[in-house]
Amino acid sequence: MNKIKTGIASYGLSGKAFHAPFIETNEAFELSAICERSKNEARKSYPNVKIVRSFDELLADTSLELIIVNTPDVTHFDYCRAALEAGKHVIVEKPFVFTVAEGEMLIKLAAEKRLMLTVFQNRRWDGDFMTIRKILNVNQLGRIVEYRAAFQRFRPQIAGTWKEKHDRFVGIVYNLGPHLVDQAICLFGKPTGVFAQIKKQRNDSQIDDFCHIILIYPELQVTLTAGMLMKEPIASFVLHGTNGSFVKHGIDPQEDQLRAGMLPTESDYGLDTPENFGTLVYEQNGETIRENIETVQGNYKYYFDAVAESIRKQSAPPVLPTENLLVIRILEAAYESNNENRVISL
Repeated sequence: MNKIKTGIASYGLSGKAFHAPFIETNEAFELSAICERSKNEARKSYPNVKIVRSFDELLADTSLELIIVNTPDVTHFDYCRAALEAGKHVIVEKPFVFTVAEGEMLIKLAAEKRLMLTVFQNRRWDGDFMTIRKILNVNQLGRIVEYRAAFQRFRPQIAGTWKEKHDRFVGIVYNLGPHLVDQAICLFGKPTGVFAQIKKQRNDSQIDDFCHIILIYPELQVTLTAGMLMKEPIASFVLHGTNGSFVKHGIDPQEDQLRAGMLPTESDYGLDTPENFGTLVYEQNGETIRENIETVQGNYKYYFDAVAESIRKQSAPPVLPTENLLVIRILEAAYESNNENRVISL
């Protein structure tokens, strides 16, 4: 199979940690070009990769088949449209876009051009989430009545990045919300409604830095929380069912490992620490049983494997953009709910 020549649109954290290592170590791809507007950081790790200075220059490279749009959120719609019009397959970082209408336009364009368009919802391949899917697949908890998930950070200081500056939809809802919502609808499908509270909790914050989103289902309570002032962490995942409960602390290790320079090909990559293994609690013969559940080894490599399969064999991509239209609709509804203090029906 000919290698898929790939260009990365930005070399910040996303490019350095979440994309370049996976493209470089995957035999299906060739890391061919990286866009850095002024620096030359990429050349230190990838001396043979072409460095370009603008997104337009990246698009003009006719050898590239795949463009990874990992630029600031406000550029996603315009850059994806430009890449598709240039005949490139596209991976776009979350959030996919800001509105359902924008997403529908891109999906139509990709179909017309017969090109792959997929959203980088990498946390479907977090080990803790894969563990939850495994537990649900074998029905260990019975009928699920409650699911809680939380992204917990403690960053009281305001950073000087675009992610902390007021702009259209910049904030925790569109930053971490796509992960939480995508995981929930992967497990439980489309909710009937949304109720949300969105706040600025840090001193002088320009952006929303806390959200509490409730997805409403007929017989299920789903609560999703993300915040920047959560020093003492609560459980990251909680499931309650008719047969028992599952509680998981800690966060998937892949981001920290990638930041530290670990490659996804290393044997320890994606392995959770035993102290963060989840606990399954249920009753058996009148006794309460507690079992430590070893976390499944996560690896975002699986996403890129499926991208290669999609491009070369015209199969479905690992994350359908139509699936993420529902994510965006829920985030739109979260803002609407917060502004009107009511449940928004979907």
